[in-house]
Amino acid sequence: MIRNVLAAAFVLVSTHAWAQGATPAPLSKVTLSGDAAKRTMMKMQVNAETARAIVDGCIDYSKANNQTVAIFVLAPNGDIVDAHSMDGVLPIGVETGLLKAKTVLYARSSSRAVAERFSTVDGRVPRLDLGKASGLAYYFVGGGLPIVVEDQLIGAVGVGGGNADEPCAHAGLTKALGPQPPLPPPATPPAGRGRGGH
Repeated sequence: MIRNVLAAAFVLVSTHAWAQGATPAPLSKVTLSGDAAKRTMMKMQVNAETARAIVDGCIDYSKANNQTVAIFVLAPNGDIVDAHSMDGVLPIGVETGLLKAKTVLYARSSSRAVAERFSTVDGRVPRLDLGKASGLAYYFVGGGLPIVVEDQLIGAVGVGGGNADEPCAHAGLTKALGPQPPLPPPATPPAGRGRGGH
């Protein structure tokens, strides 16, 4: 079912010519250019137009799946480039969306990969405060994905508050940037954990 939803989300491609069809967006179209890059002295950052397209793609996905979410698109330094909170999102959804995006920047991987890598209390407790001094974080829940174009991390997207946060983030990236790597299947919980476990 998720594949069908993602396929449907992909059909809702951006109005930008560079993201339509099977053509990935080029780095030069989705990062800061010219005067903006000169002013910030930082070119490899998702630009505002692309960040808005990611947010809009996630909103479209959420509306189609009857969920309300908060979406954050962050620059590699953790600054918010764009964000949106749909009507009805609880405060915890807003906070977790931001934390998921910060986790991506800190770990350079999806927030779900972080959660699966450190799946025990013993693995998580020593990491709860890591990154806070630099404004980043470890948050052990799926819903945050890196924004990678031409092997460059140009930002992160984090989604909170829904029941399909990671597919929502993936749909936003696909709409704005073109084809994305497929989401991996969920990890199998260790014996005695998860549904039916004790």
